[in-house]
Amino acid sequence: MTPPSAAALAERPAAACPALLDAGLDATVLALPDAPAGRFLVHERLGRGATATVYRGTDLIDGRPVAIKVAEGPEPRHSDRIHAEARILASLDHPAIVKFVAEGVVPAGDQWAGRPFLVEEYVYGGSLAERIGNGTPGTGDVARWAEAALSGLAHIHARGLVHRDIKPANILVSELRRSAVRIADFGIATPAGTELEPGDSSGTVHYMSPEQAAGRHPGAAGDIYSLGLVLLECLTGAKAFPGTPVESLVARTLRDPAIPAAFGAAWVSLLAAMTAMDPAARPSAAAAMRLAAKLPRAA
Repeated sequence: MTPPSAAALAERPAAACPALLDAGLDATVLALPDAPAGRFLVHERLGRGATATVYRGTDLIDGRPVAIKVAEGPEPRHSDRIHAEARILASLDHPAIVKFVAEGVVPAGDQWAGRPFLVEEYVYGGSLAERIGNGTPGTGDVARWAEAALSGLAHIHARGLVHRDIKPANILVSELRRSAVRIADFGIATPAGTELEPGDSSGTVHYMSPEQAAGRHPGAAGDIYSLGLVLLECLTGAKAFPGTPVESLVARTLRDPAIPAAFGAAWVSLLAAMTAMDPAARPSAAAAMRLAAKLPRAA
């Protein structure tokens, strides 16, 4: 699937849609060329990163909720990342990966002029970061999340891509039966084997693999390691390598994360394999998924 041509996006006030205002939706409507009367209704801000801001929205074609990511500016460092993410997301089709909806660029004359935007499905269940913050999840839930996330990573890796930023905030809990989670935010995803340029962003410090910490491209095995740390944090409620960024990075190059034996042999075996210091010793996403499928679900 390829993104629709949407170079001429336009914005107009919600006042042009009385029915929407009657529904109490005080927002901006974004129009694409294939829907000049208005396609996306923009609601409140959901979050903001270094290169983009994400808003909750509504697709006026079918009324479904969406997430709209708008670049922080028209500069190449912002726009290139949004366009690259749109291309990657549009190439993926899996229940454990957020679905691509559309992309566009805000035209001249608007307060967001020149800024590209990306629209993707909205996931209701919040992120694993929120679940961890609300208390340690049950092992049964974490087992389901593990199997689903590994299934999504297997799809990503089979297409020659590496996510590079697997962390609790980028794994969304789904309320749909077809997948327990959705992997999101492909802003720094790259083809496997891509050489990193000096200063290139490569993940989030507390979830980086040892090879990432050393400044090397993580490869598919790096995603496996990061997910292992995420799952361990879900089980324990604490980061495996806490401390300052420097302390955290150094620690994982010196030791393996501590995995409590109390979680049982199946969990210890899976997490120890996923977080092996040697990338070659880690299982593929598909192999790890098969192990996760055997984890206890009762708790």
